[in-house]
Amino acid sequence: MSAIRVGTYVMHSQRPAWGVGKVFGQSQQHVLVGFSALPAQERFKRMEWRPGLLERAEIRQDSELDSWKVECDSTCHYLGAIEKPRKALKAALWTREQAMERFINKFHGGFPDVWYRSTHRDPRVSQQQTFAARLQPARLRELAESDPRAAGDMIMELLDEPARPLLHLKTELPRLKEAFENVRALPAFLIALADILEAERPSVKTFEAYVAAIAGFGVPAKRSPLTWPIVTAIPAVAQPLQHIFVKATPTTKAAAGLGFELKFNRKPNWQTYERVLGMSNNLLEFIKPRSGVDMFDVQAFIVAIAE
Repeated sequence: MSAIRVGTYVMHSQRPAWGVGKVFGQSQQHVLVGFSALPAQERFKRMEWRPGLLERAEIRQDSELDSWKVECDSTCHYLGAIEKPRKALKAALWTREQAMERFINKFHGGFPDVWYRSTHRDPRVSQQQTFAARLQPARLRELAESDPRAAGDMIMELLDEPARPLLHLKTELPRLKEAFENVRALPAFLIALADILEAERPSVKTFEAYVAAIAGFGVPAKRSPLTWPIVTAIPAVAQPLQHIFVKATPTTKAAAGLGFELKFNRKPNWQTYERVLGMSNNLLEFIKPRSGVDMFDVQAFIVAIAE
């Protein structure tokens, strides 16, 4: 950690869900790090100064972290922070416990509820199992070279779930199908998809490369597959412990209700996705003792509380 000092952007090696942080204080034994993806009351962490605890992040700037003026004492105890003036955030409408009550009002048995499992969780788990059996990253790379059209057809077949579709059958799924008709762009997409699935955790490098590969299909703007649902659907199905399916309206409503600041941009981008993952991982920790398992359950929780 010798290369890490005040001002360095970092990731916590054991808490990747915290996202990117910035070092605001440093002493011989401790550092103070702020993580923008965490709720305001939890974002500043005083940690022991030891090798392997923090890793340098891949970004060069973060407007949110850079806006903070943080005060700490000589031993890195947090004293306070002042942010650049901006529009005040609305207070949270519910606690997580109150949000859980909203979820149970819809699914009376919670996550083990038979109706919840049959209409929400089980279809997603079935898709994930199919993906794992047919389209592991090594297979995606092989098909990118030998038969990219076959890989595209398998992905479309996987997502075409009429009983409980992840993508809208009349709008979003046709957009992706039209994009896949550009077979020359499929190999780059399949490789970018393999990269994002092979990564130890989501990162700006793999996510932005994946978004760029989708943009590379060259579909006209009005029919573009560059939407949050389309961009996040496949990683979410393939790796429900790492990635989450994002629909703009319920995600922003749930974030506002719970007091998370997403700075949501409707164009898929890493900064927004990182914040969505921060909120989602926070919720996953909350629902695990309540029989929640992964991001399939988090996404269903978000949709239910946003209704």
